[in-house]
Amino acid sequence: MLQKHYPLAVIGKSYLSLIYGIELLRYFDRILLLDDDRLSFGDLYQNGLTEMDRSFLKTFGQDRNIEELKEGQFLRPSPYILHSAGTEILLGRSPWENIRELTRKFYDLFPYDFLFLDQRKSEEVNDEAEKGDILGQEELNKDYHLFCERLGLNGLRFKSIENFTLQYLMGHCPDSLKMLYRLFAKQVNENPEVAKYFLYFGRALFHKKLSSSYTELELFHFFICIIGPHYELEVDSLSQCLSREFTQRGGHYKEAQVREWKFYKRNPWSIELSSFEGIIHPQKISFLGAHPTGLPLKVEYPGNTFHSIHFEVLCNDERIFQMSENSEASFHLFGDQLSLGTDFPFCKFVFKDSRIFGQFLYREKKGSKLEFYKDSLKKKLSQHLGSLFPGIEDSIEHFHLNKGREVFMDQSDVYITPDMVKLKQVGLFDFSIPTVNRKLKNVYYYGPLKSGPLGVFGQLMEIKETPKYQ
Repeated sequence: MLQKHYPLAVIGKSYLSLIYGIELLRYFDRILLLDDDRLSFGDLYQNGLTEMDRSFLKTFGQDRNIEELKEGQFLRPSPYILHSAGTEILLGRSPWENIRELTRKFYDLFPYDFLFLDQRKSEEVNDEAEKGDILGQEELNKDYHLFCERLGLNGLRFKSIENFTLQYLMGHCPDSLKMLYRLFAKQVNENPEVAKYFLYFGRALFHKKLSSSYTELELFHFFICIIGPHYELEVDSLSQCLSREFTQRGGHYKEAQVREWKFYKRNPWSIELSSFEGIIHPQKISFLGAHPTGLPLKVEYPGNTFHSIHFEVLCNDERIFQMSENSEASFHLFGDQLSLGTDFPFCKFVFKDSRIFGQFLYREKKGSKLEFYKDSLKKKLSQHLGSLFPGIEDSIEHFHLNKGREVFMDQSDVYITPDMVKLKQVGLFDFSIPTVNRKLKNVYYYGPLKSGPLGVFGQLMEIKETPKYQ
């Protein structure tokens, strides 16, 4: 049974909202979490995790005594293929396998052939002393996992997003990874045209934005992510576990929508729920998600955004079924230089039996409707599929579109790289009364519109850090 008064109400449907709620209960005796499905991060934003993200959640499970998180029960390996510059790159496996693939396919940025030449030579050498400082597969993989484990642990226990600096990371980085990163950074500077397109599209999976600029911290984070494993989160199972933990710790969890709210002197006064509980009175409100759809709330933020369209098609072609059955990759990402600057620069495909589904990121235009994009998206889809399976375009049928929840920041025209990573300030306005636009107090927003630097990892660090100051 809900109470009438709460120090803070959390609104948003995601596992990130639940983690935030569990953290809040360390500082407040009661918290209300409204699982309002009109505000969420979306699958493309929140479901894919890196090794650093996995380590953070594991440490969170250890420190907050959540057994399922501690054991990583909700994660499964999820390799992927990045299609860039006419090349297919299979990534998301072990660091050694990823580095070998990047060396083969993108040598201009990853000239690590010496690793594999030395590896072959080392197999012919029996005397350990003669092997010298050869970096082998087992050593590299071990260095990588220990480093990410340390970052996840420190990211939860000791660091905030503001002091998570490159100097700090390099100070903890093993020599093997430090050497590889410095060579990568050197190649990025010496091959700006190659790096421009590869970083623009490659970073989208990890940083949750499309940007032409980056800080040194973001470049290092991208390097660690792209050479590492990739995981898919079983979000529904994790959310059930976290909601149970949240209520057992004294939180009040409700699947309900906000029907109406009122503010007094720009501060929260009341929220009317769609459920029978009616009206509750929170002193503060936190919103977690991408863009509040259907809520009388406006988030004023600097910059432009990409929104998402989810698609599903039926394709009666045996090659699609074979791809679904035999491919090591769980999904495909498409982004090339011809897409840079277009309205549909980036997309994700998943092959399942004779179905293909996924998401397109697109620039939304004022007054546009979903149907306006159907022909353009079908053409784009046919182009991508045709690059994999020539002549398949005529087999595409039953093309369905839905508006997605994902929002990625559009920084395509931002070429000035800031010295430091800072979260952007956003303004929250009440739009419940059409003629009055009031900037709100004691109302907070957590999500991609703040242009966070490190994707899910940065979001986890922010929602871990802020409860102690609320």
